[in-house]
Amino acid sequence: MGSTSRPNHSSGSFDGPERLYTLEVAVQPPRVAKSGARLYPPLAIRVHISDANTGEELSGEDELNSLFAQATLYGESGDGPPLAPPDLYLLSGRLSMSLDLLGDGEGSEDAGLFSRQHGSYVLFPDLMINRTGRYRLGVSLFKIGDRRRVRSTPIGSGEMHGGGTSLEEVKSNVIVVQRSSAPIEIGSGAQQFLEHIRNRGANVPSPPSSE
Repeated sequence: MGSTSRPNHSSGSFDGPERLYTLEVAVQPPRVAKSGARLYPPLAIRVHISDANTGEELSGEDELNSLFAQATLYGESGDGPPLAPPDLYLLSGRLSMSLDLLGDGEGSEDAGLFSRQHGSYVLFPDLMINRTGRYRLGVSLFKIGDRRRVRSTPIGSGEMHGGGTSLEEVKSNVIVVQRSSAPIEIGSGAQQFLEHIRNRGANVPSPPSSE
């Protein structure tokens, strides 16, 4: 469904086992979008958390109150510092979002695929890019309340930002932003993901044509 970040290590809690964090783009933003219009499909990120020693995937429920995700905007290459922020006009909407559980990791074979999986997700329902161009969205995972530095990788810096420790980052596919609108395209896997989190109570926006 989307690109996946390389995992990064962090302490799961002050007295818990070390944990491994990986971000995956579960729902890519549109390939072509209109400037100043809400992006649809909305960007959604899966957060995988596992025990760094055993590899066992964890629900991450005990960390939901200390993890948050931040959206930024890059140029087409995705390299270099983000364009927005610091440009406060270029990217608008809710840029900082909390995480929710994807499922309970249990259930029968008849249960939905995502309901039987561990992990959490974050949804950015109302992002807008306000100038034409070619861009990539980036999403960084941060943890608050744990002042110890993480073991950094080229993606996860392990540095403090806005009161939180940077754990990991992933970038979307290229978005071509133009003055005119474009047909909505969404794959079946992305559609299933959005339907699943909507059924779990997420405020998933409707396609613009149905509003």
